[in-house]
Amino acid sequence: MAENWVTKWYSKFIKMPFIMRQEMKAEERKIFRFLRHMRFYVYKKIPVDVREKHFVTRGLQEQTTAEKDAKNVVEEEFKLAFNAQVEGTLTLREIEEIDKALLEHEIMHGSIGYEAQFGKKQLLILAAAQGEDKKVYFTYLEPAIKEAENKGDHKALMAQIRRMGTSQLNTLSAIALRLEIRAASRNLRKLRADNQLIKHSLAEWDNAKHDKQAAEQHLKIALAEAEIDMERDLHNETLITMRDFLLVLLTLQCLNDDADNMMQYYRDNVMPKIPEEEHIMDVEEIKKKLAEHAHTLAQGLRRILAAEEHAEKLAKQVEAVAETGKRATA
Repeated sequence: MAENWVTKWYSKFIKMPFIMRQEMKAEERKIFRFLRHMRFYVYKKIPVDVREKHFVTRGLQEQTTAEKDAKNVVEEEFKLAFNAQVEGTLTLREIEEIDKALLEHEIMHGSIGYEAQFGKKQLLILAAAQGEDKKVYFTYLEPAIKEAENKGDHKALMAQIRRMGTSQLNTLSAIALRLEIRAASRNLRKLRADNQLIKHSLAEWDNAKHDKQAAEQHLKIALAEAEIDMERDLHNETLITMRDFLLVLLTLQCLNDDADNMMQYYRDNVMPKIPEEEHIMDVEEIKKKLAEHAHTLAQGLRRILAAEEHAEKLAKQVEAVAETGKRATA
C-alpha cells in the first residue's frame, strides 16, 4: 500500500533547508551509482557470463546483485522526488506569507506603490511553475496512475515505458544524467529571509513619522529579491522532479529488459527455468514498489498544484487591492 503523503510530509518539513539540500545531493549520488551499476550488470556483465562463458551460478548471483541495486535506486528516487515536493510546498508557504503580509498592510494603510507590480510578477512566475509542474504531472505520472487505478493493479508504469521507443529513452537518459542538484534549498533559505525583510520594511514604514522614503526603498528591494528567489526556487524544484522521473523511466527500462533477458535465457536453455522465474517475480515486486511510490508522489503533486492555484489567487488580490486603493501617504 502506498504511503500517505501528508503523514510523510510532516516527518520532513521541520528540517532546515541546508539539511534538505545535503540529503538531496546524497540521494542523487546514490541514484547514479546504483543505476549505473545495475545497468552494467543487466546489459554487459550478465549477458557475457551467461551466454558466452556459461557461468550459471555466477549469473544467478549477479542477477541477485542487480536486483539489490534496483531496490536501492527505487528507494532513493522516491526520496529525492519527495524532498523536492517538500521544498515546493515550503516555498509556496513562504510566498503565501509574503502575500498575506502585503494584503494586511494594504487594507490598513493603502498601497505603498510596489505591491501591484509584485502581484503581476508573481502571477507570471506561478504560471511558469504551473506549466512546468503540469508537464511533469500529466506526461509522466498522472496518466500512469489513472491507468493503474482503473485496472486495480500496478502495471501502468511498465505500460507507460513500453510505449516509449528506444531513441526517446536514450534522449531522456542524456537529459537526466546532465541535470544536477546545485541550488536546491538555497533559494528557499533566501526566500525565508526575503519574507522577514518584507515584514520588517512594512513595520519600518509604519513607524516612520514623516520621511518614509527609506522604508519604501527597502520594501522595493526586498520585493525584487523575493521575485528572483521564488522564480529560481520553483524552477529548480521542477527540474529536480523532472530529472527524477526521467531516471525512474530509465530504471523501469532496465528492469523490464532484465526480466525479458531472464525469460529468454531459460527459453534458450542457457539458464535453469525455476531460478529465473523466481528472479523475474522479484523484479515484478520491485516494479510494484516503484508504482506504489508513484501513487504517493501523485498525491503530493496534486497538493502542490492546488497550493499554486491558491498562491495565484492571493497574488491577484494583492494586485487588485493595490490598484483600487489609494497610495499610502505619510
